[in-house]
Amino acid sequence: MDTTTIIMTAFILLLIVALFGAVSFGSKKLDKTKRDDILKKLQELEVSVQSLDSAIRRDSVIKLDNLLAKSLQYYFNNSNTCGDNLKKSGKIFKKKELDDLWEVHKIRNLVVHDDYEVKEEEALNIYSTYKFSIKKILK
Repeated sequence: MDTTTIIMTAFILLLIVALFGAVSFGSKKLDKTKRDDILKKLQELEVSVQSLDSAIRRDSVIKLDNLLAKSLQYYFNNSNTCGDNLKKSGKIFKKKELDDLWEVHKIRNLVVHDDYEVKEEEALNIYSTYKFSIKKILK
């Protein structure tokens, strides 16, 4: 092979590697608009989760879980359920953090399927766990 062919081959390989790297890096970065939208909705839920009305607290827990699901879908670039994505989240969270997140997700399931009533203090703890987790996913 002559020098020109070697240089061209090396250039093409380098270009392919650079494009592959750019695509891989870009897929993990969340679109700033989507990220800001999720964080804005999260902030808005901080008020409703403190409501004296149990129905509003109940709706807030459901909405918080939906924000978690969206955050995980953006992170993993899929449309899987929240539970399926939580199973894959071991690299995002420490064990205790993931255990806490599973607990609030289970409470959400109780709210939806068993008409569980979320107490005022419990709602604040749930919000705190979701807030920490969603911000960690979106960082």
